Amino acid sequence: MDEGRAGMEAPRDGGFKELEVVAYIGEFKIIGIAHFGVGQRSSSRRPSDYIRAFSDTRLTLSKVRIYDKASHDLVDTAPFIILNLDKVDFLYARDDADVAAEEEK
Repeated sequence: MDEGRAGMEAPRDGGFKELEVVAYIGEFKIIGIAHFGVGQRSSSRRPSDYIRAFSDTRLTLSKVRIYDKASHDLVDTAPFIILNLDKVDFLYARDDADVAAEEEK
């Protein structure tokens, strides 16, 4: 790269933000990790901002746990799933503080 232009390029954060996502579909509660692209405003974004900015109809989750919504019993686990967001009744991303508080229980 030309040295004269090297200092003129804006720094880029091309990483991903991992968020724990909770989805309710029918009688199931699905919890997994989603990866969202991180832009320049990453430090000020809330978990809900990543969900609102997501425009695809499918969301891939890793480290998935599927629970029965009524009894809260663990039904199944999976290394990953692809959620069809058209079938999701309710979806939210949990804040790191929420995840830490639940793990302490």
